[in-house]
Amino acid sequence: MLRRLKSHLDTTMDKFLSTETKDENSKPSKFEYSRPEFLHLNDEKLKVSQDFANRPIVTPSDQLPFNAGYAECINGGKSNLNEDQSSFKQYFVDLEICELKEVSAESADIGKETEMQAIGKVPKFTLTYFGMFDGHAGPDAALMTSRLLHKHIMERLQSRIEVIKYKLWSNDSENKTENGSGNEVDKFGPLGNISVDSIIVGAVEESFVAMDEQIKREKSTFSIRGGCAVIVAIFAMGKLFVANAGDCRAVVYNKGKAVRLSRDMTPYSERQRILALGMAKPELLHEEFTCYEYLKRVTRSDIGKPILYRGPFMAGWGYKIADQDDLKVPLITSTGNKSRLMQTIGVARGFGDHDLRLYDSNIFMKPFLSAYPEVCVFDLKTADLQTNDVLVIGSDGLWDLMSIEEVYKSVNNVLQLYDTRNLKRYISAAQELVTIARGTLNGGNWKRKNGEPGSFDDISVFVIPLVHS
Repeated sequence: MLRRLKSHLDTTMDKFLSTETKDENSKPSKFEYSRPEFLHLNDEKLKVSQDFANRPIVTPSDQLPFNAGYAECINGGKSNLNEDQSSFKQYFVDLEICELKEVSAESADIGKETEMQAIGKVPKFTLTYFGMFDGHAGPDAALMTSRLLHKHIMERLQSRIEVIKYKLWSNDSENKTENGSGNEVDKFGPLGNISVDSIIVGAVEESFVAMDEQIKREKSTFSIRGGCAVIVAIFAMGKLFVANAGDCRAVVYNKGKAVRLSRDMTPYSERQRILALGMAKPELLHEEFTCYEYLKRVTRSDIGKPILYRGPFMAGWGYKIADQDDLKVPLITSTGNKSRLMQTIGVARGFGDHDLRLYDSNIFMKPFLSAYPEVCVFDLKTADLQTNDVLVIGSDGLWDLMSIEEVYKSVNNVLQLYDTRNLKRYISAAQELVTIARGTLNGGNWKRKNGEPGSFDDISVFVIPLVHS
């Protein structure tokens, strides 16, 4: 059994993708492949951006919100296309008329932030959205998500805009009812101590799940290959909301101090959730995998001997006598960023992958892959922000090669070269990060200045200032 399973595992991705490609090629695409819309690449520039040999770094020519910087480059040949995608949107929120309206990229307001204005006691403000989507096993899921996820989020925020207005109104000391509780029961039901932040977080969480369900639903009609890791940042009402499902990463640099707003969701970091699910639903394992971890692979010679093991809810290690079940393949292998679910996929949350299974088997991985994000809220109003404080959002093509400290040093060095009014300072910072992570071509290989290998992956980076003038 183990020999047969190992053979299946060794050939899973290549054979599965070959079979999936044949099926998907018979369907129309949901969206034609392109790079992020805000790059405005024509056919000639798109072709240049796909040069695997030279890997040119592409930056936007138009202004992004807050004068944010963006840069990207294609991989070194690991996939046929650049599977990363990115997007941004900006909305004007008018709580007086309970309307959320998109600001066009051509508008003079793009790139600016409107602070909350007390107009008739009801605030108006801008909401700015940045998204990054790291695709795998094909670009379709990332491309679709980049075009649609913000719509899911804004639709749910629009449906809650009266609740947000009510909570802001009731939290204002001048507008509380006579008892001053601010917890009145009205047409929204008992709101209690639920905060505006938690209402926004809930809308984002629901939107992630709805987006993944749309991918699943439309796979029967359109070609939507593979899956994608997802991270979005939303600036609203003096807060920064970062929602993450996958292994892209967002880090705030505030007064030289790094604050991680996301964690890498690898199978190992998600081990408790994954192993608990396997323990609760053993039918998902098809008697091929085990929910126990071992310090080393158990062999037949170990049966009847004491071995170290760890179960789903254990923080430490225990001893047990090895038996036949311990010969099964661990559901999660390796640790950290090298960990794999069913020895195949290295992310534990994200969108898509609904058909992903071990080749020539009925073992599907999707039940273990969650679309729910973790959402972190960073209060910009109380952070004592400095001029060069930034949010850096990058795909794993950046973070696998550069430490958090190295990213800060690079960004800070570039920002020091430019006047704060120079619109190119953040684009230059993003471009420098991609340059360092990619390295330079040396003897047919991409090498960094320190002689170590450069990133062979697609690389995408936002550098977003936190002080908005």
